[in-house]
Amino acid sequence: MRSTLRTPLSRALRTAVATACLALAVSACSGDSSEPSAEPSDEGTGASEATDAPPPLETTVTLGKVTGQLPKGKRSMVRQQVARAVDAWFDAAYVGGDYPRNDFAASWPGFTTGAKVDAQADKADMSNQDIGAQIDSVEATTRKVTVDVLAVKGHAAGATARVVLKFRTDGDVQRKVEVRGRLFFTPTPDGWRIFGYDVTKGRGA
Repeated sequence: MRSTLRTPLSRALRTAVATACLALAVSACSGDSSEPSAEPSDEGTGASEATDAPPPLETTVTLGKVTGQLPKGKRSMVRQQVARAVDAWFDAAYVGGDYPRNDFAASWPGFTTGAKVDAQADKADMSNQDIGAQIDSVEATTRKVTVDVLAVKGHAAGATARVVLKFRTDGDVQRKVEVRGRLFFTPTPDGWRIFGYDVTKGRGA
């Protein structure tokens, strides 16, 4: 497990954003949830009678703690964009793609350059690199994202995604796996990027 706050931003901006996001993550532990919302809804996603394969599990997305003043429209936009980035990582690193495989080089879309380097060093936790060659398939059983937002002067200045991913593997390695932790986000001209993380991966119950 590694928590990294390296990013190509300037030192001053990097320090300010990192401090703000970490403070936000701590304040979110109080459990104060504003404007809870699940997105997308699970309604209407039942499996078709014509196929034995279950539909892909959708991610439950909730807006958690909002520190500072931020209009509802902007809150919703941040929640959606951050959740989309988390989903891209879930799919690229764990539950998407073909198995068995050894190549997980593309497992960290949306990460800054520094965070991607660290994730590569932590690839056994930050992807399925450790078991990818020994499994035939992955089925997600839980996908949850709670987005905490830090706002300054009516604009989102940082965000923390609290994530839970649970899945089952089939093949030579058959097990339940749980990925849990936090991803730290900063806004950039190219959208919200992951500049740090505090993530654990282990056997699920």
